[in-house]
Amino acid sequence: MKKLSSLSYSLYHLFILLLFSSCSELLYLSVEQMLPPENMPEQVVRSVGVVSNFSQHNVMVANDHAIIIPCDADSMKEHVALTFANAGVMDRVVVLDSLLYHPDSTSLHILTQKEVNDLCRELDVEMVYSIDYACLIYNPAADFVSRPLDAYLCSRVYTPDRDSIRGASMIDKEMLEYWANSTEDIAHLIPQIPSQLAHSSIAPFLPSWKERERVYYYDRLCYEMREAKVYVNESNWEAAAAEWQTLTESKLRPYRYMAYYNLALYHEMADRIDQALLSLVLAEAQATKKNKKGEQVGLVIDTSLLLQYREVLETRKREIEQLERLEVRGERCAAPLNLQP
Repeated sequence: MKKLSSLSYSLYHLFILLLFSSCSELLYLSVEQMLPPENMPEQVVRSVGVVSNFSQHNVMVANDHAIIIPCDADSMKEHVALTFANAGVMDRVVVLDSLLYHPDSTSLHILTQKEVNDLCRELDVEMVYSIDYACLIYNPAADFVSRPLDAYLCSRVYTPDRDSIRGASMIDKEMLEYWANSTEDIAHLIPQIPSQLAHSSIAPFLPSWKERERVYYYDRLCYEMREAKVYVNESNWEAAAAEWQTLTESKLRPYRYMAYYNLALYHEMADRIDQALLSLVLAEAQATKKNKKGEQVGLVIDTSLLLQYREVLETRKREIEQLERLEVRGERCAAPLNLQP
């Protein structure tokens, strides 16, 4: 058999790439992944004390026309504590029965570090979640077609001094907007407000689920690719991976490249990020042209998508490591303790 010249080989390779580029495409896939908290602590916190630091008199005044309806302090404490407990990331959730300050107090009070340290010691917790105020603001102004009802909460998170690390407080303000046309609507909404405020306000401290978009290669001329697509649609990742694995031994370089890339996605679905990154290394090797000495002399397949996916996987690896630190145990309901120091 007559060997192809260097020019003929290049033209042949270009023809193959053009053929595959005309038949191959990227398919999009939405996946849900658990993310670490937005406010990830340096030290994992396993216990929290929920305290009420507001009365019916120390709420914000919106304007002269607003009607302010304070939330019930006990109800807010209960919903915040249950939300922490049900999230499954705390071993201990404690509720302070009494208000920190006199119920007729009209001023807000930011806890001193000594007060935080004393509270953490007495409640035997590693963090204090202080509800500074929570209220509903109803504005019945005549120029509103639908009158807004805002639910507003301000909370602070405190940690004690540990290992010469200065205790920190963080302000977390959340506002939820509702619409009410009458006092009857307000009365109907009031029971829903504490629970929704609680979930919204502590969300940055808890793991969450997010939908993300991923892509994988598909070629309608390839039997294995067509079969794998069916399996992916059925969420049968093991069967899809078996089809892609077969293609890693294909005589055609583009198929080997696409197969290894798709296998990286398969490993990501099982949170095997190191194996996913290894699959990308193998895919990248298929995209590189080598000379007779085995030295890399250039790319024959565009790897821009591969490089982007590598960055995504490295980020995902860090997220999984953070989640492992939290030892997320899933949904559970731990009844909070009621203590009064």
